Amino acid sequence: MSNPSPIKPFENPSALRRIRRGRIVIENGQVIAIRSRWFALPTSIARVWWDTHFANGKADRCVLDFHRPLGSPGFLTLDYVRSGPQTRFASFRRALQTLDEIADSQGALAIVAHVSTNAISDRLLKRWGWEQHCLQWKGRHWIKRFYQQRLA
Repeated sequence: MSNPSPIKPFENPSALRRIRRGRIVIENGQVIAIRSRWFALPTSIARVWWDTHFANGKADRCVLDFHRPLGSPGFLTLDYVRSGPQTRFASFRRALQTLDEIADSQGALAIVAHVSTNAISDRLLKRWGWEQHCLQWKGRHWIKRFYQQRLA
């Protein structure tokens, strides 16, 4: 089964609100597509290894996968970010800004992520509004809260 056609970025806000599992595609710092995905496999070490060694990463392209957990509809989970050696910082930043805009359109209370690469520093995450989360868990867990905006 193929993925549905991409949503033209921000032309259809009601379609953005309905996405439970999605993919944001950024090329050259511009939003190319936001796709709703019917089925998304969880990220695995094998997938990360495969993408590191065999994925085409020559273009300035960043792909971000996210989902809204069934048990926590007020949250979005940043599942996986794929980029290559030619991906500019602006493309990565635009992908995260787009995720923020989707979270806002869905009325999300927060976005959560497990950051497994040291290429993204704690300092940068803090500068962009993320906070460390679940310190007792193994790994680097982060949350970007929107509570203040929702409660005001």
